[in-house]
Amino acid sequence: MLRRLPARNDAQQMSRLLPTIDVPLALAGALINFVFAILVAARTALTPVYLTFLLTCIAAMTWTFGDFMIYATGNRFWFYFSLIGTGMAPAFMFHFVCSLVDPGKHVFWLRSVYAVAAVLALSSAAVALHPSIRGFVDGPQWNIVYLAFFVPYFLAGISMLIQAIGRSESADERNRLRYILMAIIIAVLTGITDLVQILGVPFLPLGHAGCVVYSSVLAIGVYKHRRAYDVVTEMKAKVQALREMAAGIAHEIRNPLGSIKGAAILLAGELKGSGKSEAHEYAQIIIEESERLNNILVNFQHFTKPVKLQKEPLSINRVIEKTIRLAEVERGNIKMRLDLSEDLPMVSADGSALKQVFLNLIRNAAEACDDDGELVISSEYHHPGVRIRFTDNGRGIPQDLIGHIFEPFFTTKTRGMGVGLAISRSIVQAHGGDIEARNMVPRGTEFSITLPA
Repeated sequence: MLRRLPARNDAQQMSRLLPTIDVPLALAGALINFVFAILVAARTALTPVYLTFLLTCIAAMTWTFGDFMIYATGNRFWFYFSLIGTGMAPAFMFHFVCSLVDPGKHVFWLRSVYAVAAVLALSSAAVALHPSIRGFVDGPQWNIVYLAFFVPYFLAGISMLIQAIGRSESADERNRLRYILMAIIIAVLTGITDLVQILGVPFLPLGHAGCVVYSSVLAIGVYKHRRAYDVVTEMKAKVQALREMAAGIAHEIRNPLGSIKGAAILLAGELKGSGKSEAHEYAQIIIEESERLNNILVNFQHFTKPVKLQKEPLSINRVIEKTIRLAEVERGNIKMRLDLSEDLPMVSADGSALKQVFLNLIRNAAEACDDDGELVISSEYHHPGVRIRFTDNGRGIPQDLIGHIFEPFFTTKTRGMGVGLAISRSIVQAHGGDIEARNMVPRGTEFSITLPA
């Protein structure tokens, strides 16, 4: 990643520079670092570790993209553009290492390395302002400053990583730091192969190849420690904490609620036949509303704790048949017809949990159908498992609402809380399956469940 000294004459500059550019690898390096930068910006909290890694990616992208554009356009501007990334990259990488192994320390050294990097980068961007600036950038002075200041910082970074590996008590931490160490060593060694070009040493320039390799190795090392900084992981941890807190609150509320209901039942018994019909009615309201609140809390708890399954090999057809017998008493006027394939594999599932899903779909179909309602329950092989369909001839679901029916507490009914389908989806997904709904033509709805064998 070190700069090559161009010749004095513009044409000679380009003729000396072009053979040192590996065009495919320069473009690959730019694209890889662009992808890494996007991922870091989108998926991480920008702590010093990840912010400096992001800036390192941007610097490497600037360098390699500038070199690619030199080859593509032959424009001298891109040479100086690439030097901006070349000048800043060592500072960002040194800061990355400091943030990784000794956060908050080495303030003086960080300021000094950024000061030198800023001088080199700004001089490369300002070559058009004064001939002396261009002379500094085009002459050997730029390279001398680069080497004199940055090679010691690279070596210091390597030393810091080796010491951190030695004192770390965590195997995961040591493994992660080894990736970072490997990346920096690759960056230094391949960068030196570019440097020797200015000395006339006939050695293959490996700077662009090194950029692709060390960027990838560095990203792997950072990825292995992503759980400490990943925004998505952090959000999941917070959500889990909220779920646990909500479950505890719901449990604590249910206890006094049960006492309130019990006392109301006793009170209603005392008031019954006492002639105080109005007071008895109020007691009944307390009982009914307590039961309703209890049902809300029970359903809420389905979303504050993970679904626990007791899986065992079972026949999905037998589960459907047992569910039909349970549903006989509450299916209303709907007629049920089975169309079950006998050539089905066994599935590893919790039969009781699946009965809950199937019963809920039968109830929904019964509520959606009129007196001539019909529900067809079918099963079939669906590689590599089974598919179960519940198809009714009811009113269907408004098309603008069908995408929301599995959301908790969403309902189109005048009664009910809208949790049945949300719970059903949680149970199906806990089995590794999926549940979908679609409207049929000319009328009716089909719920389709797929389960792995």
